Amino acid sequence: MKQEELNKKAVEILKSNIYLTLATTDGKLPWAAPLFYCMDEDFNFYFISQMDSVHTVHALKQPKVAFAVFDSHQPEGEGNGVQGSGTVSLLEGDEVVEGLKYYSTTFIDLKPESLVEPAPYRLFKLSTDSFFVLDPEAETDKRVEVFIKKK
Repeated sequence: MKQEELNKKAVEILKSNIYLTLATTDGKLPWAAPLFYCMDEDFNFYFISQMDSVHTVHALKQPKVAFAVFDSHQPEGEGNGVQGSGTVSLLEGDEVVEGLKYYSTTFIDLKPESLVEPAPYRLFKLSTDSFFVLDPEAETDKRVEVFIKKK
């Protein structure tokens, strides 16, 4: 399959799902958390989470993370998903307002003040740096990098 087709497949998967699995660690304990997500035009993810959740505590300590997006209803042997990596940051001030522009197009409208201290929930950005999909022409589970970032 051509690179352009693989890139298109990755975009289709990301645009047709609303959950991602975020993989984090604190250096000792690995953790995976399913989260609602939305994206900006450059395929960075935004999610809301509690400050005391395991994945938040991990990401604030070690912000380099991995993620997976997939439709769990795909038949065995026919599925595909997007895996990748990036860096998580806690949004503050004007960043919250900017991030909520993307969040409100996918989910509900929230007020910025509901996502700043002392509120228990905050808005995070996962700035992505790599994406991979399964190569549908490979005989085994071979992942290939796709290039969908604009910047």
